Amino acid sequence: IRLEDLQGKKPKENEKKRGRKKQIKYKMLYRNTGKAKQGQCIFIRDGYYNKVLNYMTMGLAKKMKKLQADNAKIVELSAYAPLISATAIDYINIPLENIFVVEDRQSTVQKNAVVVKTKKVAGKMRCYVERCSEGQEISNTLWDGMGLIDEEIFPAGMDGFIYCRSHFFKSCLFRGNVQQYFKDQYGEVYEDAVVTDMFGRKMRIKDIKVIITENSLKWYKFVDLMGGTKEAAFRYYENWMKKDGERFSIIKTGHESKWGELQRSSYQINNSLPTTDIEVLRKIATESIQYINRLKTSDDAFMDHLHRTATKYNINDVLVALDEWTNGSIRYTELLRDKKTRTISRLKTERMMAGKLLQKGDNLTICGNPIALLNEVSVTSNADKSQVTDPCFSASDEYIQCYTERFTEGEFLAGFRSPHNSPNNIVHMKNVWPEQLRKYFPKLGKHVIVVNGVGTDIQARMNGMDMDSDSMYATNQKQIAELAKTAYTSYYTIMNGIEKSSSTYTFDMDSYARMDNKIASAQVEIGLSSDLAQLALSHYYDGGCENKVLEDVFIICSVLAQCSIDGAKRTFDVVVGTEIKRLKKLLRSQIGAAKKIPYPVFLAKIKKEEERKKPKKKKDEKNQEEAVQEEILETVLNCPMDILYNIIDKECLDLRKLTKEERQTRMSINMRSLWNFNMEEVKKNFNRNTKSKVVTVVEKFNEEISKLNNEESDQYAEEATRLYEFSMKKLERVTINKDMMQTLIGGKFQGMDSPGMYEKMLIVLYNNDKTMFLDCFKQGGITLPSKIA
Repeated sequence: IRLEDLQGKKPKENEKKRGRKKQIKYKMLYRNTGKAKQGQCIFIRDGYYNKVLNYMTMGLAKKMKKLQADNAKIVELSAYAPLISATAIDYINIPLENIFVVEDRQSTVQKNAVVVKTKKVAGKMRCYVERCSEGQEISNTLWDGMGLIDEEIFPAGMDGFIYCRSHFFKSCLFRGNVQQYFKDQYGEVYEDAVVTDMFGRKMRIKDIKVIITENSLKWYKFVDLMGGTKEAAFRYYENWMKKDGERFSIIKTGHESKWGELQRSSYQINNSLPTTDIEVLRKIATESIQYINRLKTSDDAFMDHLHRTATKYNINDVLVALDEWTNGSIRYTELLRDKKTRTISRLKTERMMAGKLLQKGDNLTICGNPIALLNEVSVTSNADKSQVTDPCFSASDEYIQCYTERFTEGEFLAGFRSPHNSPNNIVHMKNVWPEQLRKYFPKLGKHVIVVNGVGTDIQARMNGMDMDSDSMYATNQKQIAELAKTAYTSYYTIMNGIEKSSSTYTFDMDSYARMDNKIASAQVEIGLSSDLAQLALSHYYDGGCENKVLEDVFIICSVLAQCSIDGAKRTFDVVVGTEIKRLKKLLRSQIGAAKKIPYPVFLAKIKKEEERKKPKKKKDEKNQEEAVQEEILETVLNCPMDILYNIIDKECLDLRKLTKEERQTRMSINMRSLWNFNMEEVKKNFNRNTKSKVVTVVEKFNEEISKLNNEESDQYAEEATRLYEFSMKKLERVTINKDMMQTLIGGKFQGMDSPGMYEKMLIVLYNNDKTMFLDCFKQGGITLPSKIA
């Protein structure tokens, strides 16, 4: 919603009062639950609060406050109200009369499982693991959060799917020939066929353009506030959607990996692979080692790497443009040499050795049984509630069938989803190409994977996976795929058997505070349980995979992470933080550690690096936890990641061992030799105050972006992009003439020696006027000295 769309006068607090200061009150409007730990919230002026909140909640906040003083669903309201505010890459209008809604269906299977339960010990609830080798009933919620969209209305320029949001709505819609399927199925009666959806709406089969399930309609949890019946609730929702023109935001679609045919894994994935065989792990590391070595020995490969990893806020695009403009001369400057050294060093030590290994594969968006969903439309109409079937797939004890164009037919794949904690979360898959899927979904593309949820344990296996745009890391790397088979057949699927009940909140600020506190605590607990799982897993491998107590620890940690995620919504029969402390003591006793748990080398390095990147705090700002933080004790363990760490460290080329002749060919030229101007002759034909404004903006940009950590996260990219765009916005009204640009390129400004300042200045100047920027350098470059050329 735009402020100019708000009706009525602006609030009185907006009126300026001459001669005195005025207090303006802001209220928290909403926050993203995933960012509660960082405290990132959206605030709004008090005068706008009620109107905007009413819009975002479709009037439900007002109704909840009035009708649900007790047992108010403030968690769900807080989670789903912001859906309408998501940043869109595009929009699509879909009349609700063309959207068919299917009721959620379950598919169950009997499989070997490990179930985490609780029992009372000395007056406290403790977790334990029950191994069900004779079978346990495991259920999947089919089509959980996904939908189908007919090819006729699928937006041009999108690939495979569109992830859509709107008022209390989110669904990942996969493109297909929906109407062609119905034409083939209904034949001669197609034109007159009528079906009824879960809300009792009769629709002509030929009018259906989109099919979704109830899990996409988040307002379905508030039926009691929307009329009391599901039919009345849908009419309530429909009225709000029609006010907005039945418009849906498109949040994302399929896209290429910046690594081309490769994609990075994680240390959680690699350390869960059930092997300590050095030769097997060496083959798994080969792709990453070869990639680093190519960057070290080939400038072309390095420039290609810069191009692939370019963003608005880094200097890569600038260097690639200068490389083309100077015909490669920029490659021999100190600027690019230093950039190459730093980039490759970080790629090796902070990426590859930290478990972010490259493999042929990708993060594929998950789609579930689309042919079965198409068939469900007619099944629902006929009120047939028998077990769902899918003609495209069959079940197996050794793998789960899938379909993706990313890999060839018949290939075996390994699948991993985040959060990932143990071998029990690895899926072994076989890629099959069913005729019906190929016929009715020919344009899913290479960024989607269809998985079989009928008669399998896919959702539990992948830590509560759903299909509202969740992705799976999938690779066909031979050794990893073979290890996935071992994991899938030997390490049973984990089930959460901890008793739970609904949390009770009232509609008041105290309840909101308690809810936010739980969510913030959950963020910490998820990290703690993940770290503890890695410690237990590493020592489990080091001990030959025989210690069942250590196995129990990482299995329980996997479930505790789920409890933390759901902790704001439900109360569990276990206190997660207390249980983590107990498991730490248990782990220490099993490995004979008196006080500190020895970290495997790879994890110790990761944690130390994370600590180093945290913003430095003043002494009086440090909290008690930081003040008493213990030093991490590290030791080499016989676990997959420590072995990989050592292999990569030893087998990447060391360019310090070059011969004297080889070193001469790598000598640098001065950046000044590529300038298309003489710094001493540059006219001072610019406004010094304007120059000061530019320097101040770039200083602030560099200072703020340096405070961010974890460059690999989506949050980092989002925040860094925001800082860049904010900086460029500030310079929109600043005129940078050629004299000023040459002066700033020449490094004549305050603070040019600070870390990253010169790079940020080049980024800003290049994007301010690319043509003028490039004209400051010699087109075609220079003739290189013989010892370089």
